[in-house]
This record gives sequence, structure tokens and C-alpha cells, in this order.
Amino acid sequence: MRWCSNRAAAFIHLGKESKAIQDANKAIELKPDWAKGYFRKGAALAALRKWDESISMLEKAVEVDPKSKEVASMLRETTRKRNADRAEAKRGDKGSSFKFDLSSKSSSDPAGSAKENDIPVHIPAPQDTGRTSVVQPLCASQSIVEQFLTNSLTSAITQFASQGEVKSVVYVQPATKGAEMQVIGVEAGFDSPEANSQCCDFLRSYALENKALAMIVLAEKKNIAYPQIWKGSKSKAQWQWKESEHGIFMQLDALAVGALNAVPERKLWFIPTGSGKGARPGDPVQLDIDLFAIMPPLLKARA
Repeated sequence: MRWCSNRAAAFIHLGKESKAIQDANKAIELKPDWAKGYFRKGAALAALRKWDESISMLEKAVEVDPKSKEVASMLRETTRKRNADRAEAKRGDKGSSFKFDLSSKSSSDPAGSAKENDIPVHIPAPQDTGRTSVVQPLCASQSIVEQFLTNSLTSAITQFASQGEVKSVVYVQPATKGAEMQVIGVEAGFDSPEANSQCCDFLRSYALENKALAMIVLAEKKNIAYPQIWKGSKSKAQWQWKESEHGIFMQLDALAVGALNAVPERKLWFIPTGSGKGARPGDPVQLDIDLFAIMPPLLKARA
């Protein structure tokens, strides 16, 4: 068993990935509860740039041995490379060095043709912060921001249920009632610290120029190479899910009226989607945004 793993490592160094995969498969067959077999296969697949297959193997290794720093490091690096490759391919298609996708959608239906009642939505009611909404309610119990939040969540769940994935996007809600909502593609924004910083700068400028009332960031955990906040020294103890479990982060930045000016309110949810094929999204779980934010504050207080 161990000789299979060791020889697989040697084959990887020699550039003989196919033979490494054969030995790794043999190690997995002999001892399926040993992480090394999955780790070696994941490494060989990564060398072939088969990122998704590699990540799947490495996630299995993490499941078997969640304390292995070697496996966790390889998974993190492979995810980063996979995301960087995707971003590079998109930039090549668009002929741009670094660009975010913008498109308009009706503020009343961010999910496109999806209907609100297609998927049950269970969103925690906003906590009482002692402030009132910056706009008048659309109905007796729902403000523009609350409707925006509910519609965005519906969009994410509907997209995942129909396509098995959620694109990394930011929904932007203008302050003017009836104005078109913008959808900004930000997949490249989670590739690295530098990309995340550029993305945040862009979103802040866009919010100011368009007088955004609220912004919602949606991103799947598996597509975030940076920041992997669930692995932080302070946040790790409060993370409720296994490394191999997937899910969708949903971060809200919105303006509310304080005593003197409009100040930002921030909330964050994680929507677990399981780890196997055919999984359905679970109920959103609110997280401490100070520990788990996937982007820093995007909106500034208004005088």
C-alpha cells in the first residue's frame, strides 16, 4: 500500500502522471480509509491541470484526514490555480487585462424568468438595529432592501437548483424605486488578495457613482481561493461544516438611516449545499460578518 503511494510520488516528479494515477488508485483500493492515496491522485491530476478532478480527490483526502496540513495546503493551492485558469481564460476571451461583467436586470426579478414561489425561501428577519429603513416600505412589512435580499436569495437557490452551481456575482440595488438593478460578474475577484482588492475598489467606486442603496455578494465556497475565511485562526472554531462540504456565501451591504446620516449595515449568510451530486440547498445560516466576510465594507456612510 505505502509502496504504491511512494512510487506514485516518484512518478509525479518524473512527469509520468498516468502511472502515478494508476499507483494511487491501487493505494485507494487497498486502503480506502487512508488519505495518502487520494492525495497522490489529486497531485497527479493537478499536474495534468485537471483541476476539478484534482479538487474532488483532495476534498476526499481532507474528509479522511481533516487534520492534514499537507492536504489542506494542496487543496487550497489547487483551488487557487483552477480559479486563476478560469479567470485567465475569460480575460483572453474578452481581450481585457482585468474586467468585471456588468448587465442589467429588473430590480423586481433578479432571477430572470424564475418565479418567487418556485423555491421556498427562508430568510432570517433583519434584526432590530434601532434604525429605520432609508426608504419607504414597498408594502406594510417589506422595504426595498428586504425585497432585494429575498429576491437575490431566491435567484441564488433557483440557479443552483437548475444548474448545480452559482456564479460569483454582485447584485446592486439603486436607491431610486423602480430603477434597474445591476448584476456584476466577479469570479476573478476571488482568485488572490490582489484580485480581491481590485474587485472591492471597483465595487466601491461603482456604488458611489450609481448611488447604490444595497449590494449583495454571492459566491460558492469552492470558488473562493481568497479569502478562505473559514480557515482563519479565530473563525475556524465557529465554522459549523466540514472542509469537504460546499455552500454559498451571501453577503449584504446596505444603508440604513441613523440619527444623523445614512450608515452601512452588513450581514452574512452561508447556504449549505452538501458535498455530493444532486444536493439541494439548505436553510441560510447567519454568520458573524466580522469573522467570515468574503469582502470588506463596500458602501460608505452618506451625510
